[in-house]
Amino acid sequence: MRLSRCHGFTLIEVLIAMTLLSVMVVLLFSSLKIAAESWNAGENKIAEVNQKAVVYQFFKRHIMAIRPLPLLSDEQDFAIEAQQAFQGFSQSLRFVSALPASSARKGLQVFTLTLDPANSKNLLVTLIPYRPEARLEMGKPEVLLENIAELRFSYFGKTEDVAELMWRDEWSIADRLPSLIKVSIELDDGSYWPEMVFALKISQAVSPETVDEGSADGDIR
Repeated sequence: MRLSRCHGFTLIEVLIAMTLLSVMVVLLFSSLKIAAESWNAGENKIAEVNQKAVVYQFFKRHIMAIRPLPLLSDEQDFAIEAQQAFQGFSQSLRFVSALPASSARKGLQVFTLTLDPANSKNLLVTLIPYRPEARLEMGKPEVLLENIAELRFSYFGKTEDVAELMWRDEWSIADRLPSLIKVSIELDDGSYWPEMVFALKISQAVSPETVDEGSADGDIR
């Protein structure tokens, strides 16, 4: 009776197979790593673009709709004629603008944009109702943008009727607003932010009585 022999793999064949398997696993994990890095880079780029779009839309919506109104007293509803509610500096900006009718807080609001005193890399925005009787509580600052390396507001216009039109670092004139406002932003990561320039729809000062209280968005009548 003849016994059948079972032929197995030699040690060299096993080692070759294990080597090939190891190479395939390394290639597979390398491909997965590259795919994950590409995915994360794409998500970061989308988040960066979305952040720029949100900040741009914020400035566009509210700066272009600035109302040239006088500053109101905190205690009574009367205007301080000698002081404009609009006040612009190189790293801070205060103005009156209206929130859209769809927002929870309607009507004219005093916007204050300034760097966080506790962290100068954060840009804060604070909203307070323009009408003193509507100020049930002080506005709570909200972070509009983080990781700022440099922020600058610039103002284009003339301070007097005979003055030359030019860009200025400050604007605190009682009888008019600048024609243009430029916002320059640079982040810590060095990402490119184009300069944002916005034209104001109204530049001549008006009185609070010209604001229609019944208008949901605080339009000037």
